[in-house]
Amino acid sequence: ILTDAVEKLNTQDALFSCWESLSPREKDVTALTCLWYTNRQIAAKLNVSPDTVKGYVRQVLVKFRVHSKEELKMCLCNWDFSKWGPKALY
Repeated sequence: ILTDAVEKLNTQDALFSCWESLSPREKDVTALTCLWYTNRQIAAKLNVSPDTVKGYVRQVLVKFRVHSKEELKMCLCNWDFSKWGPKALY
């Protein structure tokens, strides 16, 4: 049990470290992705093109060492992104 707890803590530390390495815009895209916004919805909310969002998503996936938005959402499923929710950003 202790080993599992330590491993989980190390994982959370690693995730937080990845989060801290993101640019402010990458954090916006990550949070909105974890809130189940589509790339188009994120683009509209941030006033950028869907291709720009796609590029940010790619960069975030590399930084978190995951292969898909679904994996990213699973890694961060316990995080609170409510400050990015509806009506939050702009």
